[in-house]
Amino acid sequence: MAGGERRLKEARERLENIIQTCREVEAGKLDPFAVPVEDLIEVIRGLFSLWREPEDLSLDARALEAISGVVKAQSEWVKKRSTKLYRDPFLVEERLEALEPETLASIFLKAWHPIVELEQLTLFSLERALTYWSELPGREEGAGEEEGAAEAPMLAEAGEVVFEEIQEALETLWAELKEKARGGSVHYWDFIAGETYAETVRRAYLTSFLVTYGYARLEVDPLSEEFVLRPRRRPLRRPRERGTSVVIPITCEEWLSHVS
Repeated sequence: MAGGERRLKEARERLENIIQTCREVEAGKLDPFAVPVEDLIEVIRGLFSLWREPEDLSLDARALEAISGVVKAQSEWVKKRSTKLYRDPFLVEERLEALEPETLASIFLKAWHPIVELEQLTLFSLERALTYWSELPGREEGAGEEEGAAEAPMLAEAGEVVFEEIQEALETLWAELKEKARGGSVHYWDFIAGETYAETVRRAYLTSFLVTYGYARLEVDPLSEEFVLRPRRRPLRRPRERGTSVVIPITCEEWLSHVS
């Protein structure tokens, strides 16, 4: 192959690669701001002098059209954020920390409209209950000494069984998440949705422990604005003491919309 023909072939392949990259943005597979639009335009401008055939000029036009689609996607992203008055969560956190406690308390009271209270047993609450029961004054002496000594090991054994079962379930779920993510992330609802609503609630409950104990991260996809799960290669040795609580309603209607 002559040098000129080889150069033409490489130039056409570059245009095809540009078109393919822009198509991935339109398909929602790539962040529109990850595409260097100005650099791609410079590449197309530099190759224009090589074209002699109508097919090459057509390919050049397709590449420019594809880039215009990326610019449109960037514009729609900015417009959508400005319409919703989008605020970066870290900026919001910084502003909250700058508020005086009295001001923050006043804002909380104005926005607080409690509807229902939910209580549930966790490993932490079980551990606190066991500690309280074993250290209760008077249990180590007097009439209840033998009874307390007999009950304490039973409570400890029950706590260990519960912990082992949950730990095993977390390891299994973590392995499933890593397999589905394949080095990337998985949409939250795509991962927790089960064959039944009860199974979905169970998976959501265990998934919350995966995030809390550092097995995975809960993020927001900037394109779809949906929650995604990204597994870690290994769990954190020490989960972060300072975290952010995220409330995700697990309603039957939402579950039906994902399995139907």
